Amino acid sequence: MNLLRSLGNMMFSRTEESTGILQLPAGQLNYKNSNSKIPVTCLFKDAAATIRRTSTPFNYQLVITRLFEEGEENLEDENEEIDDERSFLLDDQLRFSRSGKSSGPFTLTWVDPEDETERCTYEFLVDPTTKPLTIDAFEQLIYNCMFERRHKKNHADVPDEEMDNYLRTVKQQTAAGLVAATSDNPYSTPVKSRTSNFSAAASPSDTMSLTSTPSGLKSMDVSAQVTPLKPRSGLSSMQSSPSPAEVAPSPAKSINIKSFVPKGDSVFLTNAKLFVFDIRVNQFTLMHDLIQAQLIQTEGFQFWLLIKEDDQTPYISQPIEPRMNPIFNHEHFSFVWVYFDEKTGKPLYSWSLMFDELGTFNTFKEKFGRCIYEAGNKELFSKIKAEEQKYVLDAYEEDVDMNEAETTEDEEESEEELESEEEAELEARNTSSVLFDEGGATTKNSQLTIGFKNDRSFVSRGSRIGVFKHTNDDELEHVATINNVSTLNNKIFTPKKMMLHDQDSTMLLMNPSNQHSIFKMDLEYGKVVEEWNVDDDMQVDDIIPDTKYAQMTPQKTLIGMNHSALFRIDPRLSGKKRVESESKQYATKNKFSSVATTGNGELAVASEKGDIRLYDRIGIRAKTQLPGLGDPIIGIDSTENGKWIVATCKTYLLLVHTEFTDEKSGKSYTGFQKGMGEKSKPVPKRLQLKPEHVAWMGIEVSFTAAHFNTGDDEEKTIVTSTGPYVITWNFRRVKLGKYYDYQIKKYSDNVVADNFRFGQDKAIIVTLPENVEMVNRSVMSTPQKMMKKARDSIVNSPF
Repeated sequence: MNLLRSLGNMMFSRTEESTGILQLPAGQLNYKNSNSKIPVTCLFKDAAATIRRTSTPFNYQLVITRLFEEGEENLEDENEEIDDERSFLLDDQLRFSRSGKSSGPFTLTWVDPEDETERCTYEFLVDPTTKPLTIDAFEQLIYNCMFERRHKKNHADVPDEEMDNYLRTVKQQTAAGLVAATSDNPYSTPVKSRTSNFSAAASPSDTMSLTSTPSGLKSMDVSAQVTPLKPRSGLSSMQSSPSPAEVAPSPAKSINIKSFVPKGDSVFLTNAKLFVFDIRVNQFTLMHDLIQAQLIQTEGFQFWLLIKEDDQTPYISQPIEPRMNPIFNHEHFSFVWVYFDEKTGKPLYSWSLMFDELGTFNTFKEKFGRCIYEAGNKELFSKIKAEEQKYVLDAYEEDVDMNEAETTEDEEESEEELESEEEAELEARNTSSVLFDEGGATTKNSQLTIGFKNDRSFVSRGSRIGVFKHTNDDELEHVATINNVSTLNNKIFTPKKMMLHDQDSTMLLMNPSNQHSIFKMDLEYGKVVEEWNVDDDMQVDDIIPDTKYAQMTPQKTLIGMNHSALFRIDPRLSGKKRVESESKQYATKNKFSSVATTGNGELAVASEKGDIRLYDRIGIRAKTQLPGLGDPIIGIDSTENGKWIVATCKTYLLLVHTEFTDEKSGKSYTGFQKGMGEKSKPVPKRLQLKPEHVAWMGIEVSFTAAHFNTGDDEEKTIVTSTGPYVITWNFRRVKLGKYYDYQIKKYSDNVVADNFRFGQDKAIIVTLPENVEMVNRSVMSTPQKMMKKARDSIVNSPF
């Protein structure tokens, strides 16, 4: 015994940098349930058992980790969290025991902390090749950990007699099937019995603690009301079987929720079940099995969502607005959204309503869609055409068929295997960061433009432009700074737009104080050499290349845009540079906000109203006009072939498939080439963050303009950012219906702009207020994995 204790002391004395203390490298994890028709279930055929430190003194975990064969983990669905680990807090109530002959094989057994009947247990079958001395040390170490947790002191500092008495008592209680009465049960899981507040919005940046109380919610006692989520109620694709160590402790407090009943006319009222997403168990948990959900119009185009109990007591009330990140899940008849703190404006919880039958679900979806449309557009939903109404309502559906599956799942996996070799080569150089802070603290980085021809990126900072080289090993190198950007009259200005032109040899700049001219900078000399007066009467709000990749060619002309006009600009003309024969101006202000071109020079024009117009050329009416959802579009991009466009709104990306088959001719066209009729109108898809992820991130979503990756190959990825997070969507998988296949990376500061390096979708150039980085997508992670890490960092302790 003294020998084993000494060995345990040596293991405990390792540096704090190593959380793993001792490991059994091979074994099998089973789950035994005497009440089940299948009494023994194999969870992990190949697994390792590790004793691990936690961040809380005197608390340790027994961690069982699934071992994968080479490449096996890559076969899992990327959009789902892999069940690869189970963690258990080492407490004497775990009723740990060891069985087996003195020479082996050995079995380690402990109770399932979530099982109230105490008839379910876990067993770890230790690999027969493991030496008995290693098993002895592992067992002794577990008891040492249990002792330290109970007595809050180092086991090495107590006499052998005290330790022997503790071991004798614990083993007797385990053999008798008793639970020590002198300790609160640390394993009464919040899912089954809860008198505490949720950590549903626990942020990775610790913006909210586990005891944070959402203002704007009504006070209630949820003890005895919370029940486990049944499989039919599985609203999240991230469900897992949480271990006790993954479930955060909760002080004995109730969720304080205050609310009120908005005064107005009822739009719709129905019964539903209410769930809240709990990060501790990584799933939606039932809060009320019967509530009333009501949509209320208060005044004008203002609408509210009210959740109330049968006695009409208000439970939740919040205005209907895009930042709710609403999602309708047809499979589960459910509606999921984000609740925001009225004082701080930060997201707190992700709630969900589940309806009993399809008819009620469809009616609620239609009424909600009308409300959010009218709230955003300030006009009656009934005024738009029937096909446009369907277009708007279908955008909120979670499981819409995008009508294209150009890549099969088998092909997808094959491509991913090939790409993994590339990523492996880049693992050692995942991020390159360059500080660009010239100009002092008064100015910050504001714009990013990517070179296609000469592997350069340009970042503006006040009246300065930083020039960065893309190296062969995917790193950034600051090679020059263009100081004091100024007009031909030497008036310094801060560019509001930068666009590379003429084989990346020149840069076109827009001066916010002169909206009728464009300034041409010669990049070899770093000076403005020409000023183009576009039109004396028509201002220029934005400029883009003639075609998607025109900047790589000697093409001289370009496209200009303002709130109500599109026009071609030709710098070779004398006097005004606007080509009058290739201009389209509308009598009314259409509030055009952004424009993009395809490889053939077709144009997609978006507006602050949220609608999108598709042109095959300038000077004529749009071939296709897609209605808006009520939210301003701040950016738009198109694939090179024009089959897909992505429009950026504040809280979501709108992805539209423009290709369709003409009924008469049977030929395929895009909406740029031929008007899309009622039957050929595409079903738009909102790409947005899951409400539960928004609540966890702790920030209000505000996307930067999204971009497809560029180059000779077909587009594979979409990139955008919000706050300190860079986000990428796997475009190929999105086309297969995997709408939440996105990865994120968090920075210490808000992201200003981001885009892909030309010719690949792995390297992303990220502009922060003070520096510029090139990051490889291999360092990005799914929110599920990041949330799992957050859960694993929480120790389940009643103290």
